[in-house]
Amino acid sequence: MNKIILSNNTFNLNNIEYTYAEDFISKLKLVVKNSTKLELTIDKEIKLDVNIELLDNVKLDLTIIKNENIKVLTKYKLNDNSSLKITEINDSNIINERNIINLNGLNSKVELILKTVCKNNEKYEIIVNHNNKYTTSDIITNGVNISGNLYFTVTSYVPNGNKKCIVNQQNRIINLTNNECIIRPNLLIDEVDVSANHSALIGSFKDDELFYMQRLGIDKIEANKLLIKGFINNKISLKLANYFKKYWG
Repeated sequence: MNKIILSNNTFNLNNIEYTYAEDFISKLKLVVKNSTKLELTIDKEIKLDVNIELLDNVKLDLTIIKNENIKVLTKYKLNDNSSLKITEINDSNIINERNIINLNGLNSKVELILKTVCKNNEKYEIIVNHNNKYTTSDIITNGVNISGNLYFTVTSYVPNGNKKCIVNQQNRIINLTNNECIIRPNLLIDEVDVSANHSALIGSFKDDELFYMQRLGIDKIEANKLLIKGFINNKISLKLANYFKKYWG
């Protein structure tokens, strides 16, 4: 497992070329030459530009953990037959984040799973450009808002001529407050031969879910906790789920 920890600028990388420059807006550039895993942890307040390129036939399993207030722009470039899986865990007070994912290569694929517990103000914009045929994107954004304002904007582009693309979005916010939460799901498809789906849900859990658990002898408060825990921990490892353990056990 390769790791980058931006709290102390420690690098331990194999199969990846990298440069890092710390400034008012710090810059991190990575070129992934061979299939590998990478963990990026941000443990300090920072403004950051990140550029990540996957060469042909490369698979990258990327875990991103954010524990501080940050403003970040990340650009991804995927070449032919490259595959990127991003698992992002956020436990910060303020986040302003923009991700631009360019599926430039034939048969390139991206899966992004974003999990956050919102306590202040968090804004996320994810843009996926299907710049070639047979490209696939699967974007999942999940947030639990406990005391802030949470915004997801997810936009997928498929221009005319880029056939056989697969485009999926699943966006959901569990809002435990009366504060503003907004999801903006955008599918901009200019090609007929494409499979595209999206969902956007904001609110609490369904009454029948709570009713079922209460029939099992679980009181309403505990049932809500269990449902939230299952929601935020779904599709991530036990190690990553531990970041949210302090909220719901």
